[in-house]
Amino acid sequence: MPITIGILEHDVLGPVFTKGRQEGVREGMLTILSRMVTKRFGALPGWAIVKLAAMPVSELEEVNERMLDAPSVEELLR
Repeated sequence: MPITIGILEHDVLGPVFTKGRQEGVREGMLTILSRMVTKRFGALPGWAIVKLAAMPVSELEEVNERMLDAPSVEELLR
């Protein structure tokens, strides 16, 4: 019997797969952004690590854009 429905359309698996994928994207963004911030500004203070870890994807994207112009970690994570 052929499978005619995509996993994202499945009532049970679709939401689980989508949530897992979003979490993976977020974790990847957080890892890369943390490395870039550390490379530019040096070791991150504890408060900065906590703040980055709590950010949703939309805020991580904004921080990523500000990376190019921010003069300090404090200004970057304002």
